[in-house]
Amino acid sequence: MASGRVLCATLLAWLTLLTVTHSVRITNLRVPHTYTLERDNEPDPLVLDCEYEIEPSEKGFVLKWLFNNHSIYQWIPSVKGFAMGFMKSKIDTKIFSMEGSPGVISIKNPDWNMTGEYTCAVQTFETTDKRSARLQIIVPESDFMLEARMGGAQSDVDIMCAVQHVFPQPILSVMFDTHVLDSVLTQLDQDPSGLYSMTVRTRIPRDQLESPTPITCAFILIGTNYTKRRETIFYDKASTIQRKWTTVAVVMSIASLALSS
Repeated sequence: MASGRVLCATLLAWLTLLTVTHSVRITNLRVPHTYTLERDNEPDPLVLDCEYEIEPSEKGFVLKWLFNNHSIYQWIPSVKGFAMGFMKSKIDTKIFSMEGSPGVISIKNPDWNMTGEYTCAVQTFETTDKRSARLQIIVPESDFMLEARMGGAQSDVDIMCAVQHVFPQPILSVMFDTHVLDSVLTQLDQDPSGLYSMTVRTRIPRDQLESPTPITCAFILIGTNYTKRRETIFYDKASTIQRKWTTVAVVMSIASLALSS
């Protein structure tokens, strides 16, 4: 009998907990996985959205946005919305004057340092709920170069590939034909603004390259699908001249045989 009463009390507690938990809840969180900054145009606002459901009987509703666990925005029905922290001047508070859209935030002129975890939290006097998603800001390259030329001794080919002013950190790889070069000298720099530049250099013995040979450089930005490629053709002029003279000699030899016959 006692065990039955305990079971009923437990079930009642669970039902009460479930009812309270669903009094306010987030139904959808819209945070893009990546956002690419355009160098030549003013960037579009970065818009995030937090959709939620709340029971009419719930009191004391507050919606918050956090960036890397730091509060950047808060909305209370009686006070409306206000931005805070390092994004205080970035968040457009006018959008929150729209009825029924307190979960939308619009960030003006986003920058690379806004990469991180965004969290929407909703709460009332009785219940809370929150969801998080990571956003990666991408800054495209200002320049991407690939060069291949004969060394001073004419016995080696010097290859240089460089990408400048990107975010996040790039990874560069150099290939000739289908072979990825492992022996490369890599230099990685980060300027005061936070953007990365990387240069790789390598030297290949001339006798390992046929002429013409395609040489490719590719880079990716870590944690993204952003990738670019450059290709050049190594063209040994000395070999070309030699082939031309060989061809002329063969033609002259054929002509001589034709005349003698």
